[in-house]
Amino acid sequence: MKRTLILAVLLALPAFAAQKDDDFRAAQAAANANKIEEAARLFCAIAKADPAFHNGEAAQDCKIYQDQVNRENARNEERYTDGVNFFNQGLLDNAEQKFRAIHSGTHLADAQNYLSSKIPAAKQQAAAQGAESAMSAKFEQAKEAFNNNAFTSAKSGFSQVASGSHQSEAQAYLQKIQQYEQFMQQGDSAAAGKNYQAAMSAYQNAANIKGDGPGDPNGKLSSVRMMASANVPQPQQQQQPQQIQPPPRPVVSAVVAPTKKVDIQALLRKAQAAQRKRDYGSARGAYLAVLSEDSSNEQAHAGLDALPKDTVATGTEADVLLAKGIAEYYGGDFAKAEVHIGDYISNQGGKSALAYFYLATSKLTRYFLGGDNEKKLLAEAKEDFKKAKISSAFKPPEKMVSPKILKIFEETS
Repeated sequence: MKRTLILAVLLALPAFAAQKDDDFRAAQAAANANKIEEAARLFCAIAKADPAFHNGEAAQDCKIYQDQVNRENARNEERYTDGVNFFNQGLLDNAEQKFRAIHSGTHLADAQNYLSSKIPAAKQQAAAQGAESAMSAKFEQAKEAFNNNAFTSAKSGFSQVASGSHQSEAQAYLQKIQQYEQFMQQGDSAAAGKNYQAAMSAYQNAANIKGDGPGDPNGKLSSVRMMASANVPQPQQQQQPQQIQPPPRPVVSAVVAPTKKVDIQALLRKAQAAQRKRDYGSARGAYLAVLSEDSSNEQAHAGLDALPKDTVATGTEADVLLAKGIAEYYGGDFAKAEVHIGDYISNQGGKSALAYFYLATSKLTRYFLGGDNEKKLLAEAKEDFKKAKISSAFKPPEKMVSPKILKIFEETS
């Protein structure tokens, strides 16, 4: 039995030596192909099995190529770290270059994942964000043109907003411009034909869209009313004078009528941009418009607090808050009216006289509805009327409020 075992071992030795020769040649081939990890693995396996193989050449090559593997692993570690940092900074081309240089090591799979998945997804997202930013910039430019009554530029700009979060708003603006221009054309045509009722209706519709728009619809509305009054037929004897019912009037033509929808985020961006440019009046006006929709908006209040205290709000946005307060007064919501008008006053709205007048008017209305019991409201209203009278150019909207209220205004000094 023992002799048999010895014989088997002796017979296996040539086969084992042949296998080592094959592995040594495979290791050399891997080294020539720059597959240093494979070369190191094979050389080291041979050296472990037979340290003296080829006069110790396998052991020597094991050390050489294992050192190369260690150095390459260190470089790959650095490449991977740099690639991740570049990726997180948005430098996607730099990251891609680093990951492509990794051909081995523990981070090979992760690097391939970045190349095949994460970087393409990030590039796609960056492209989408770039498109969104471009569309947002076009929208803001078109909106500014609309606010400045440059309707031709506004239409061109809104037409270019073909995608993104502002696409539906851009289409709404285009529709408003189209309707406005149609109403103004109808008004001009009706006025030329002395159809004053139709003209007043058309101009009123245009003014409801943009009261200070091109062609001055409010001004034309007033002119047509005067012409209509001048052309009322004289009453015959014992006949009642013909009564002409005027068309519905806006809340007050001195302010911008509140829009149906206030884009809070767009207004905040506009306010912040104006604030950075030190255009504090426009910034204050845009923040006030935000408060017309959300009176507790923290960003708007914080922005207003950061502005110089002596800044007067400018631009049509500021008037949105005042107009909303006045509309709430006429709608019978006196509490909300006084909050919004008070915010407009406390934040230096440009039409302070008109604001104080309507603040007093709201308080007087509550005073009269309360059966003259709220004497404090009467005193506060008189103080507000005094502040309204500080502006010598201010004329109260006499046809829009009760004669009883006007009488108190006139008597207040």
